[in-house]
Amino acid sequence: MFTLVAVSVLVAGLFTFADLSAKSMRNRESATRAVHVSEAGIAHTLGLMRGSLRMHSFTRLLRGSDNLIPTADDSVLTGWGLSSSDEIPLAGQTFQGHTYFVSVRDDAADGDANPATDLNGRVLVRCRAVTTDGASAEVAAIVGAVPFPAVAADGDLNFSGNPEILGACGGVHSNGNVFGGGTPVVQTQATATGTATGTFKQPDGSNAPKLGGQPEVPIPDLAPLTYCAGADFRLTATGNSVNLNTGVSTPAIGSEVDGWKRSSGPPEVKWTLSGNSSVDGTYCVEGNAYVSGNTGSAASPRKMSIIATGSIEISGNPYMTADHDDGIMLLAGGDVSISGNPSAGSLSYQGLIYAGAQCKVSGNPALFGQLMCANGPQPAGSVNFVSAHDMSGNFELTFDCSANVFNKRRVLFWYPRIGA
Repeated sequence: MFTLVAVSVLVAGLFTFADLSAKSMRNRESATRAVHVSEAGIAHTLGLMRGSLRMHSFTRLLRGSDNLIPTADDSVLTGWGLSSSDEIPLAGQTFQGHTYFVSVRDDAADGDANPATDLNGRVLVRCRAVTTDGASAEVAAIVGAVPFPAVAADGDLNFSGNPEILGACGGVHSNGNVFGGGTPVVQTQATATGTATGTFKQPDGSNAPKLGGQPEVPIPDLAPLTYCAGADFRLTATGNSVNLNTGVSTPAIGSEVDGWKRSSGPPEVKWTLSGNSSVDGTYCVEGNAYVSGNTGSAASPRKMSIIATGSIEISGNPYMTADHDDGIMLLAGGDVSISGNPSAGSLSYQGLIYAGAQCKVSGNPALFGQLMCANGPQPAGSVNFVSAHDMSGNFELTFDCSANVFNKRRVLFWYPRIGA
């Protein structure tokens, strides 16, 4: 009897142990599955930020597709023209029968205490997953951008004179060859996929690194009209200035409307702005844009963004800062040519400058932001200001690594939590 009881207890213990082990294994399997589903949600979010939403800054993503705060779509990846399979609504997105929920929040480390504004180029993405058997997990990831250098260009990039490229990301890169004629100053380094030759100095007068045979820096191919959504004014090829906020369309052929005037016809549509009679806003220009005179002032720069299907020329002594939500100040389908001699010590231009064709910077302007030159063909009707990228004069360009809409985004930190 004693032996039978002992054997029974032993067998019961073995069955109990086996049952607990099986349950533990199922729990571990469920927890692992929940983490994998959460990771799928993070991957989905990163894919959207690199793909369909790549043209939108982190600040715009925090404010939702309606760009209003506070509203229901803040920090939620819905709207934006996304398909139902791409959206991640509040109710969650299904994944192999399971569900994940995603929110995009401001990274508190930027220190501004404003949840609707990104300052440091990073956001906090939280993804909570619930499996069909009730297991849950959460993955929190810091997503940030890898910034481009201050000047980045497809094709050869030539410097002459004594320009200064400063700031934490004050470097230059060419997807071609880069040449330093004169004594250009770069805070970091000059790099190229081809050769890097000539002389580049650092601010202390020492030789700056110049490196050839480096990896390509992909310059995005941007269609100007894509970024006209939300513009305040449209300057049409037919010569009308349309206030998109009021719907009022005013002829501007031979006469100024808010400082702008259409002064020539096909094949080169030319819109000109001279003096200081313009108003703040984002201008979508069908054709070429010329800005001269003294728009804005050092104490009160004109808050203006110009997005043109053709080329953009800035001369004189204007002072401008970006009005566009994504920090774009100048975006041209063709060339961008910047010159002028504003007051020393004052910022002339603040924001991203992009040329779909070639870039030319001369004179003594002071810029804060990035210069990106795609080296593409001139669009039909675009004025050809320069046939190759030309950086000359004594201009100063400062870039502090602030993330922008075009910088490649990736997961910087990753924190899983089981049973969230």
